[in-house]
Amino acid sequence: MALARGPDPSPSFRFHIKIDGVDAARFSECNGLDFDMEVFDYKEGGLNSGLHRLPGRWKYSNINLKKGIASDGQPLWDWIKNVVQGADTGKFLTHTLTVTLFDISGKNPVRTWVYKDAYPIKWAATALSADQNAIAIETLTLAHQGLTFE
Repeated sequence: MALARGPDPSPSFRFHIKIDGVDAARFSECNGLDFDMEVFDYKEGGLNSGLHRLPGRWKYSNINLKKGIASDGQPLWDWIKNVVQGADTGKFLTHTLTVTLFDISGKNPVRTWVYKDAYPIKWAATALSADQNAIAIETLTLAHQGLTFE
């Protein structure tokens, strides 16, 4: 008797990120792909044997994108500068961020996460050191207004 075997899980290195449907840069890492619901414990008077656990709001994590610092990141850097310059007025560009995970072949999408109204809230670069031979990495942290799935 042969055992039925489901599809293999997808590798985490086959992913693609688009900002408003455009390849803004090539990212080497993406994390913060999670969300959870707040749960409120309510102790009802007279019911000493337990408590009620009530659902609350959904809470979404910030998205962290990492990439090597290179000249291909100018559109991304322009967006960061726009947000920094528009922070005092509250007028800055938000974009839709799409993260797509592909199967082992790299051709078929397995899952797509769509983050609406994303905007940069933090930028950081690795320390620059003349005595090391490491790639300069920049990290961009994005807040967003919610998650949908495609």
